[in-house]
Amino acid sequence: MSEQNKQIVRNYFEELDRGRTTPVHLCTEDYQFHPAGFPTMDRNGVKAFGNAFFAGMTDLRHPLDELIAEGDLVALRCRYEGTHDGELLGVPPTGNRVSAVGIGVMRIADGKIAEFWVSPDRATILQQIGALPG
Repeated sequence: MSEQNKQIVRNYFEELDRGRTTPVHLCTEDYQFHPAGFPTMDRNGVKAFGNAFFAGMTDLRHPLDELIAEGDLVALRCRYEGTHDGELLGVPPTGNRVSAVGIGVMRIADGKIAEFWVSPDRATILQQIGALPG
């Protein structure tokens, strides 16, 4: 089951990056997205949230560095990589490359993502797009 759940997470990120939008069809109907520093979101909320990041970095990718599974949970360490070529978090495009780490935990239910807690290194992202001093 652990390997199956890790594959579900891999599929999610592959479709996220290929489709340039949150693959809500891989999520349960009552899916909950818990991004650190933001309110919990449902399927519609996470799609809008993700679309804003893809608009700010049109080549954004989320390479997975590590997956650890236990029961119905999959912990992940990933990267956020892309070019700041659109408005992002209120910052106009700079053309800067972004590379930051994120960690998260996904809960799997009946072969779909039911919950996702994520904490990206927003400080590094904001520094790299010029919104915070380095």
